[in-house]
Amino acid sequence: MKKIRIRKAIANPVKTYEESASSFWFDDIDTDFTYTVNNKKQIDYTKLASAQRAIGNFVNIVTGKQIPVNFQNNDESYTDGRSVTIGSKIEDKNFDATVGLALHEGSHIAFTNFKLLDRICIGSNFHSHVALRGGDPDMNMTTEDLFHVKDLFNWVEDRRIDYHVYTNAPGYRKYYESMYAKYFNSKIVDKALKSKEKTDEDWDSYMFRIINLTNSNRQLNALKELPAIWKLIDLKNIKRLTTSEDALNVAIEVYKLVTKSIKSDANNTKTKENKTKENTSKELSDNEKKRLDKETQKQRDFVNGNSKKVGKLSKKDNAIIRSLKESGTENNPVTTGRLGANIFNVDCIVIKKMTYAVMAHMDSIFDSYNLKKGRENTSSWYGPGKGVSEGIILGKQLGKKLQLRNEERSLKSTRLNTGKIDRRLISQLGFQNANVFHRIVTDQYKNFFLHISIDASGSMSGRRFRNAIKSAVAIAQAASMTTGIRVQISLRGTSNMSGNVEKTVTVYAYDSATDKISKIKKYFPYLKCFGCTPEGLSFKSILPYIKSDAKGDECIFINYSDGAPSSVTGTAWDYNGVRFTKKVVNEMKELGINVLSYFIDGKAENGWAGRYFKDMYGKNAEFIDTSNLTQISRSMNNKFLELSESI
Repeated sequence: MKKIRIRKAIANPVKTYEESASSFWFDDIDTDFTYTVNNKKQIDYTKLASAQRAIGNFVNIVTGKQIPVNFQNNDESYTDGRSVTIGSKIEDKNFDATVGLALHEGSHIAFTNFKLLDRICIGSNFHSHVALRGGDPDMNMTTEDLFHVKDLFNWVEDRRIDYHVYTNAPGYRKYYESMYAKYFNSKIVDKALKSKEKTDEDWDSYMFRIINLTNSNRQLNALKELPAIWKLIDLKNIKRLTTSEDALNVAIEVYKLVTKSIKSDANNTKTKENKTKENTSKELSDNEKKRLDKETQKQRDFVNGNSKKVGKLSKKDNAIIRSLKESGTENNPVTTGRLGANIFNVDCIVIKKMTYAVMAHMDSIFDSYNLKKGRENTSSWYGPGKGVSEGIILGKQLGKKLQLRNEERSLKSTRLNTGKIDRRLISQLGFQNANVFHRIVTDQYKNFFLHISIDASGSMSGRRFRNAIKSAVAIAQAASMTTGIRVQISLRGTSNMSGNVEKTVTVYAYDSATDKISKIKKYFPYLKCFGCTPEGLSFKSILPYIKSDAKGDECIFINYSDGAPSSVTGTAWDYNGVRFTKKVVNEMKELGINVLSYFIDGKAENGWAGRYFKDMYGKNAEFIDTSNLTQISRSMNNKFLELSESI
């Protein structure tokens, strides 16, 4: 990698990049956050939530603080000293600059003393500080003058903060360089800096020239006091400013130089007339001047922390994105095949934590209506609520059968020649007896990690879904009554919750490591079936999580399904759901994951669906009545015993 000089990179940022900075952090970052339906652009909530979470992570890493990152809506301010607000119109061409802006604003929250700017008015603490530093010797300062000091402070503080992060977080430099290229480098600004524009001894000219001191086209002879200001700020040694107070003190000294020059120029009528004549030369056209005004306003807004956030989201859209972000929702594309240079990836959405907010906003995969009403849908005898109540009862019975796992069996062996000294036998050492040691061997059960995946496709609706929920809840309840068993429950189906295309969706509904059984009782009645059967696609998308969550414990993957996988949009031209699922299941076994697969409708064992089921899961395919406690407990205990014996 080419070594970049820090001062040069900050002062003279490049304008374009061959490669996004985010490509370093993401293998396959997708910054296309919209899709088109009937020639109308719609929001891809999942991608925006992922981007928001990624940017938030960047900010938190750089600052060392948990700073919220939000999208702009009509009710949010741009800066409040507590959170970072970004625009929702994030595209490939401006993604890095957006990240840079978020890092910039987040760094201010972490490192800037906002108390200095609490009130900008005569008689305030801010004014007192300015006066004590000699900024108002005649006590004739106006509020407008104080805002000039504030603008100068903002710019100096920006340089201080940016240099700090740029030097201490080198992995994020490109984001800052992209931000500088967007806000401080443009062709019209370059041209204006080299022209006679903005050369009057007034505040407008000085602020334009000072703001663009980082531009390599700066002309220090454009204004009388500009060389002294350049020397005073000393960008090459900006690290000497370690606090916001230091930056404010420099800003006050710059203010004094500017006011001195403006007053002197106002008293020199001849000089003023000469400058007026010089500026009559048409170096910039009227159109160019309008463009310059637009760019300078953008720069001023940036300095004041009010940079324009492109794209606004409604309250509803923001709430959806926030719920997906907080639930850890991710898109984990799964490759299903290749044809020449074409790679067929299927978008697989994983909702890592089922929360009330997610359930309330995702009506395509949850019974959001009844959830928000606070009432369970009792229209169907085979609803999930019935399965929950029955599962709790069955689980308590099953738990009693599994409680022997809580017991430890210890065997003490004594009169050994190695081990720990048995104090009762020490007296025998004097009689040439060296066998005075003992050893205690404790027989414990191995810890187990159970991931239960439930097919929630449309064909599971009714009795099948109720029985699957009942069985999964029974296992979760039983595990809560014993030790050494962690249980996760997920549901899988397809939905267009985030785009106009049906995507695989896997919802983590319960995790005993973080959730209590009360969550099952509270939220599971509002589960419902949705979409098609993604099977192997879903398994593949959550496989990294399963291995990570298992943490070396004996891992068992329990699957409930009623049939063969269906086709999903985006799969390869030769995609075969049965064959693909079989491949993923074999991959799981190779990773040490034990697979138990239950066909939810045992009567179809010899039908075509049953045959596909056997083909996918082999000897691990079981056709049982999931409402039968005896069969469930026997199947689980057999697997526990099998694995325990292999220790």
